[in-house]
Amino acid sequence: MTTVRDLQPVLTGTKVRLRPWTADDADVVYAACQDAEIQRWTTVPSPYTRADATGYVTTFAPQAWEKGDAVFAIVDAATGDPVGSIGAHGIRDGVAHVGYWTAAAARGRGLTSDALRTLARWCLREAGVARVELVVDPENRGSALVAEAAGFTAEGTLRQWLVVKDRRIDVVMYSLLPDDPAVKTP
Repeated sequence: MTTVRDLQPVLTGTKVRLRPWTADDADVVYAACQDAEIQRWTTVPSPYTRADATGYVTTFAPQAWEKGDAVFAIVDAATGDPVGSIGAHGIRDGVAHVGYWTAAAARGRGLTSDALRTLARWCLREAGVARVELVVDPENRGSALVAEAAGFTAEGTLRQWLVVKDRRIDVVMYSLLPDDPAVKTP
């Protein structure tokens, strides 16, 4: 019997396509995750090895789909190049928690906010999610701008909510709901 979870979809935004990761993407992931900013703001291992990248695209991402989550490669629609990663993790009780990173060379072009908007709309319109949320370190202004450009609302600060690199940090919780303007807009 075929189920909705059999094949991970390809999602199309204005500037990006979101597609499943493939083994051929390991070198792109490895190179991107050498960036000090990705290592600073995310939970990727540090140092980040080729084995980490290979495991991410061949094991972690496919297993995420199998367990009900979704991890996508962010592909620049203009060039066809993978430029980042975005995922809806921990989809439980109608809530999806989103995380993302973007390669340094692709930042500042609106690709990540388009990817976030595209993923959030899919979660809310097609995946049966009632709330999409993400957290941002208050010092990570770039990520906050991505969330705000995608139509997310800052709800407040959660004190010492996240552990990053063995350090417990405050985060700002952002959310997007089905009735928010960013979801209703085509």
